[in-house]
Amino acid sequence: MKRRAALQFIRHDDWAAVIGGPVQIRRHGLMVQSGIVEDATVDSSILWLRSSGVQPRRAFVRREGYEVWISPRDLQPGTRQHV
Repeated sequence: MKRRAALQFIRHDDWAAVIGGPVQIRRHGLMVQSGIVEDATVDSSILWLRSSGVQPRRAFVRREGYEVWISPRDLQPGTRQHV
């Protein structure tokens, strides 16, 4: 029986580059929320995240300490969803 490898995430500072991709939002080392990036400012200062379930769309501001983490496989071309 094969064991599944734990999914690894890396911090990604170019928020606009991950629009349409699944990410984790972290603050002070803890995951706050996960979802699909709907939009981001060109300077990567604000990101809008769409979550599944009952959580509404939410904006995250970099200067408030939020970070974007993504799986390296989701950075590969053709793996992102379109919003």
